[in-house]
Amino acid sequence: MKKLLKSALLPLLLCQAAAASGAESPLPRGNLSLQGFSGVLNTPDARVSAEGWLDAAYTNQKESQWRQRVPFQDNYLVSVGFFDFLEVGGRFTEARNAGRDLSANLKLSSGALTRNYPLVPVLAVGAQDLGGGAAKLKSRYLVVSEELGPLRVSAGYGLGPDRMKGGFAGGALKLWDWLELLGEYDTRETNLGARVLLPQFWKIPVRFTATAKTSFDYRPGNFDVAVGFSVPLDFRVRAACPAAAEPGDGEATASPRGEAPLPDAHPPEGVLSGATPPQAGPAPDPGEGEPLEVLRGRLVQDGMLNVGVGGRGSTLVVEYENAVFNHNELDALGLVAGRACRAAGSSWETLELLVKRRNLTLLRLRAPVKELRRFLAGETVVAPEGLRIDVPPAGEGAPGELANRSWLNTSLVIAPGLTTFIGTEYSPFDYLLSAKPELTTQLWTGALLHARWDIPLAWSDNLDDGKPYRSSRASDKLERLMFFQALEPLPALSVSVGGGMVVHDRYGTLNEVRWSPGEGRHRLRLLQGWTREDGTGRNSRFILGSYRYYWAPLDLTVEGTAGRFWSEDEGGALELKRFWRDTAVSLYYKDTKGTDQKRWRAVGLQLSFPLTPRRDMRPVAKLQVRGSDEWSYAQETTLKNNNVNSSRGSLNYLAPYPLAIIPQPAPSLDKSLYNRDRLSPAYLRQHLDRLREAWLGYGAPET
Repeated sequence: MKKLLKSALLPLLLCQAAAASGAESPLPRGNLSLQGFSGVLNTPDARVSAEGWLDAAYTNQKESQWRQRVPFQDNYLVSVGFFDFLEVGGRFTEARNAGRDLSANLKLSSGALTRNYPLVPVLAVGAQDLGGGAAKLKSRYLVVSEELGPLRVSAGYGLGPDRMKGGFAGGALKLWDWLELLGEYDTRETNLGARVLLPQFWKIPVRFTATAKTSFDYRPGNFDVAVGFSVPLDFRVRAACPAAAEPGDGEATASPRGEAPLPDAHPPEGVLSGATPPQAGPAPDPGEGEPLEVLRGRLVQDGMLNVGVGGRGSTLVVEYENAVFNHNELDALGLVAGRACRAAGSSWETLELLVKRRNLTLLRLRAPVKELRRFLAGETVVAPEGLRIDVPPAGEGAPGELANRSWLNTSLVIAPGLTTFIGTEYSPFDYLLSAKPELTTQLWTGALLHARWDIPLAWSDNLDDGKPYRSSRASDKLERLMFFQALEPLPALSVSVGGGMVVHDRYGTLNEVRWSPGEGRHRLRLLQGWTREDGTGRNSRFILGSYRYYWAPLDLTVEGTAGRFWSEDEGGALELKRFWRDTAVSLYYKDTKGTDQKRWRAVGLQLSFPLTPRRDMRPVAKLQVRGSDEWSYAQETTLKNNNVNSSRGSLNYLAPYPLAIIPQPAPSLDKSLYNRDRLSPAYLRQHLDRLREAWLGYGAPET
């Protein structure tokens, strides 16, 4: 009764404090709690993490159910705002005498539906520590939140069984933009705390947070602490902290290099996702223009390969292959478009740009020169009238000879490799850090040689000689040496055939067929391969089919894959991927049966982003050194299974072999030709503002 009385009085006390403070600004949304979901201290509220943001934190809080017997507890928390109504996250906990727990969290909120109705309470449902058979902190809950000026109050009911079994309530009072007072009843104890939110540093898109919490029912005055940070997944600086507005409300930016302000979540029809244009820069010269030889020379100087410039009637045709803008193909397209508009002057009516990769023509953009020039100058945010984007017939190009051919052009990609073992029976965290240099040499059209090395650099003690994970650390080795040939037999249909050393001890083939017709919203893909193990002569085969759908307004793809995977396990995989500029977050599910006839299921989260400057060095003497255009890190957990002949078959532990592996080396079609599966008319129409941004950032300052 005493605890229920406290839970009822606490929000009333906070309301009284709110009236006294006189603060009127809205509360920050979706701050990370000490449990890994957004909320107060140990209880959730109905908001979710800001869309397109990653929150991470560490806390030393001991769980009340076992704190009497543990000397310490370490908790590592992460959460991603995947949509404006969905957050997903994970948590790793280590407590001596209580074990280790790696778990996932999920929360769905109605906030996106009621954002224009401030008096309507927000409802959310969520799950903590879902999926596994070794759960220690499992709970399911329903929560309602309402904002009253600077105060947010929440109340809900949890189903337990490990945490939040029963009714709970809490509140957060915003005193200043950087300080909140927090209070709650978490079904076991009444807690009080404070949260500090620091603003982003100058031109660094990170904000830091700190939380302190004490319990009225257990050693009052002793504090648990949490420290964390939040970072936007597009890595762009905001003019104001996003927590002060609903995700997707459209924040202004303080972007360097004259970049466009950040887009609204739902721009008006006919207006590009850049929303408000930047201050108009110098327009590409509309006068007499430049000789075509000068334009060709400028593009070669920019580092473009296979450059062709010529005319067909009143149309200026420019073909090129980008080698320097390795975050996104649209950066190169914007620079080339600006240079071509300047060279065209008033002599040409239409501009046609042909985008090439490995000397294969993959995309065509046509637009009136005058309209495109105005758009690139920032004079309008509306797509140029008469714009056409499509996939050209195979072999189409500009009249005349090509300059700066890609023959023997070589790129050396230097990037790290990271393997981690989290929450195992041997250690809370083990790692292997290695260098993964890749050398790629272009040959004739569509052909290349590719080599990759694996060089271990540093590792944890459990990978030393005689330790449990020693087999996961190999000596320095050549990991792959293959020849690939890509073909375009029909528009939107690509074929890749590869052969050689697939991995360091297996030789064979990797073949791929890709078809993405029309606007590129749909994509069908077939992967097939065969390898022979060196030494044993054992043969293995895989064959996979997949379908992918792309929804442009959210840069969202859904892909299903089925068949026999790399480890010869058979089944399916489902991936939900979303891009924020050039950073991708993937949620995936795997369900396969191995060669031992045991069935495994797993869920995971993957983060992918470029690990190289937005503009890399130009090739010098046919050689370019750069970072990776897509570096990925994934963490997954196997779900509860009932495999026979396994003493731990009911637990969620690591499978004895990799599950549902889809071979995708750097020369695969999506990576080497299609801009990480983003070189399509649908994607380009959605991101035309990036062309303007690239021109104003890299081309216009030279004018």
